[in-house]
Amino acid sequence: MTAGQRRNHSLSAPVFANLKGVWRSQGYGKILLIESDQYTLFEETTISCRKLYTGSIEELSHFYEDLVVSPGGQAFSAHRVSGVARISFRRLKALPASAAESRRHVTKDPEHNFEIFWRTFHEQYALFELKGVAWDKAYHTYRPQINARSSRETLFATMAAMLRPLKDGHIRLNTPWGHYSAGAQPALYQRLTQELENANDDRELISYLGDLNGWLHDVIHEDYLASGISHGGNRLVGWGRLNDAIGYMNIRAMAGQSGKTGEPAADLSAVDGLMQKVLADVGELPNLVVDLRNNGGGYDGVALRFAAYLMDRKRLAFTKSARHGNGFTGKQAIHVTPVSQTYRGNLFVLTSELTASAAEIFVLSLLQHPRLTLIGEPTQGILSDTLERHLPNGWHLTLSNEIYRAYDGEVYEDIGIPPHIRLNYLGRKGREDGKDPMLERVLKLVRG
Repeated sequence: MTAGQRRNHSLSAPVFANLKGVWRSQGYGKILLIESDQYTLFEETTISCRKLYTGSIEELSHFYEDLVVSPGGQAFSAHRVSGVARISFRRLKALPASAAESRRHVTKDPEHNFEIFWRTFHEQYALFELKGVAWDKAYHTYRPQINARSSRETLFATMAAMLRPLKDGHIRLNTPWGHYSAGAQPALYQRLTQELENANDDRELISYLGDLNGWLHDVIHEDYLASGISHGGNRLVGWGRLNDAIGYMNIRAMAGQSGKTGEPAADLSAVDGLMQKVLADVGELPNLVVDLRNNGGGYDGVALRFAAYLMDRKRLAFTKSARHGNGFTGKQAIHVTPVSQTYRGNLFVLTSELTASAAEIFVLSLLQHPRLTLIGEPTQGILSDTLERHLPNGWHLTLSNEIYRAYDGEVYEDIGIPPHIRLNYLGRKGREDGKDPMLERVLKLVRG
């Protein structure tokens, strides 16, 4: 955390302390009770308002910063530290009646858990129309399968069956004894599975993919970066030179650069120090490759901080809006604002179907770059933040509650951000030739 951020946090605490009362978020399904010395966060649906956790006012100021309070004191908004969204809250006279009602329910009641599960998606999930899924119809199909005597296995299987058609990698259902992810299988997995079957190879797909990634890593390091590679950011970033005209940077994740889990402010600070080293080493080269082919995401803020070192001038990165009532909150415009020292050359960004979530936000934020070439496969297509929710029985789940739109209004959820030049990741021909076809294409493009 920078000194400026510490000052902001210290100033935020008394402001929160002055906002005593009950507040409802606009979108995101949260109720916030602020008392003189503590806050309590509730998760709300139209049939429930369940206490999630309680903490100190100072702790609250570590989750939200940059408070703006309305003149009449009936509303405030704050920037969420772990993302880029500004969330608005409006004052209520008291806790909803459903808060008291929720305390009376038996926490393990299968029917009550099913109802809250269905309501949570009905009220918060942003992509039903895009996915072509009729959630009301799903209720009528599956609700009769659950009764007061339903086992936990039946309840879990029923929920998983309802989530499966959404094919959304940001949807996860987690229990103490099992997990379900609703993500669609990438075409890459299908291709590699077929290879294993054709070769009568009994390796697990994930093991095979790990072996291939290891092979490609060695090829890049030994054949393309023979002059050496530097590492930083908790070894999540590597950089070097392909030749005297082309730099190379591999970003493996959009979180964890500080070596600390769940501390985005520390990661942002680490990215600053890291990118200054990268630009000192390769910043004068006329071309730079940014490899995101195995980057599964992290924090949007970290993605935008990386982009700030590569963008030519302040540009609109995207807009985002969250589910709210029967519609959405207003569109928030998020910009990439360059830092004082930025890369000025041509950018070649490598993507695959494994490029996901915050890594896609990085790509999205660079789409207006005047010298950008995307090479590889469409990204995975899971751009929304994940909203985490909890069921009374102790299970928790994540879902996509936002819609991101590119600078031109395009929505890449589900379909992914398409490359300018399409090449398969870990394609068979490249492996047979012992080459990285995407880096080969960059070398050819630069040679002209």
